[in-house]
Amino acid sequence: MKKVLALSLVLSGSLFAANNLFEITPQVGGTFHIDNDRYKDSADLSYGLKFASRVAPSVLVELGYDRADTAKGSEPRQSTDINRYYVNLVKEFEVWDKTDIYILGGFGYEDLRHNFQNMDDDFFGQYGVGLRHELAEYLHLKTEVRHLASFDGRSDVIAMVGFSIPFGTYTQPEPEPTPASAPALSHIHQFSVQFPFDSTNIAPEYNAEIADFAEYMKQNPNQTAIINGHTDSTGSAVYNQKLSERRATAVKEKIIEEGVAPERLESKGYGATQPVATNATSEGRKQNRRVEAEVYTK
Repeated sequence: MKKVLALSLVLSGSLFAANNLFEITPQVGGTFHIDNDRYKDSADLSYGLKFASRVAPSVLVELGYDRADTAKGSEPRQSTDINRYYVNLVKEFEVWDKTDIYILGGFGYEDLRHNFQNMDDDFFGQYGVGLRHELAEYLHLKTEVRHLASFDGRSDVIAMVGFSIPFGTYTQPEPEPTPASAPALSHIHQFSVQFPFDSTNIAPEYNAEIADFAEYMKQNPNQTAIINGHTDSTGSAVYNQKLSERRATAVKEKIIEEGVAPERLESKGYGATQPVATNATSEGRKQNRRVEAEVYTK
């Protein structure tokens, strides 16, 4: 049975039916004094209240209060009430539909109304195991057994049953999106396309070159391109900007006609702002009326 239970916990450790953010659990049960000759060998009525907050899909932090009424000592006329205040970390494992097993561990402080036989208020540690069953959406049955070890040497077993009232909805924080890496520049293709003055017409003699570039793009689907248009300095800056944009768009559309997906291409114009030759000569101005392709690898 222990092997079956352990296997169930391992296989289902990442699952849990409840997704409440908070819960309040009133509970009642008994405190059993063990390995302790300062109490009578009997059970004391115990009751209490717990408040828990979910901090992970199957993990809660709970604050609790227990009271044991009239715990009797080993000598006549010795008795005391015990108040316990504690915090636990709870880990849940779903093992059946609407039912889970949980383990807990924590520490607290025990306040005795009357001290006797060298027993005094003291801190304690505890651990335990429990079971939760979802009776309804907002009502869960919880039973648990805890072993409490006081720092002064006393040892108790506490068995409780209660009804948990869940509320709120736990939502996991969305993971930070991984920023997409920027495409890396592969190379710059310099088209030999030369435009007539004040024109965006592409002469037929350049069709083969554009078709070759389109074929390269189709054979390298992980690459994109920005088609950049440029002009010489003749005319106004505003006009040259528009002209360079139209020239880049003309080449881009020609590439698309050859079968390259439009979303892989972008066009930009730079007017006369990036000359590669002097604008003082006709030959230099001819070189500046150009189109380039910046090719990027995703």
